[in-house]
Amino acid sequence: MVLVKSSLTMYMKKDSPDILDYEMFEDEMFLDINLPQHTKFVEVEFCDCKFVNCKLSKVNFFNCRFERCSFTNCDLNSISVKHTVFDDVLFEESKLTGIQWAETGIPLDVIFRQCSLNYCSFINVDLKGTEITNCKVKEADFSEANLSRADCRHSDFTGTRFVNTNLEYTDLSDASNYSIHPGANKLKKTVFSSPDVLSLLDVYDIVIK
Repeated sequence: MVLVKSSLTMYMKKDSPDILDYEMFEDEMFLDINLPQHTKFVEVEFCDCKFVNCKLSKVNFFNCRFERCSFTNCDLNSISVKHTVFDDVLFEESKLTGIQWAETGIPLDVIFRQCSLNYCSFINVDLKGTEITNCKVKEADFSEANLSRADCRHSDFTGTRFVNTNLEYTDLSDASNYSIHPGANKLKKTVFSSPDVLSLLDVYDIVIK
């Protein structure tokens, strides 16, 4: 594993200093990298790379690819991910707020652990079998998304939108603050925990004693 301590800015195009002029990074570790906002990565591939304590807020990734990569304690708030593929990518203890995941390429094979996913959009995204555990997922949008067989334990879904979301066999045990309409979503063998499961009855005009 190569340890990279210098800034990625050393790979920027001379005539366009905000655009990365490099095609592929393989088996490298990026530690404490701090990139200027709106830095552009175009058709860059990262394979078996690790990002640790990196600040990449509002960086633009266009038509890029991350394969077997991990991000630990990174600031990825509001990054742009248009047509970018995440294949077997792990995010841990990282900030990922305000990301339009619906703009990514296929596949989107990701794991989120102890991350902030507030205000993210997963509209119509296939997240079957993914892991979103111990995360803050406030005011996100999973409308039309496939969350079947996903592991969503211990996550906080305050204000998050579920509309026609596939939640079949999804594990929401010990998750909190979700608002899920039973008639407007696909529920089958979905796992809930008490007392939060009672929130499924909020849509009905009933009294629970």
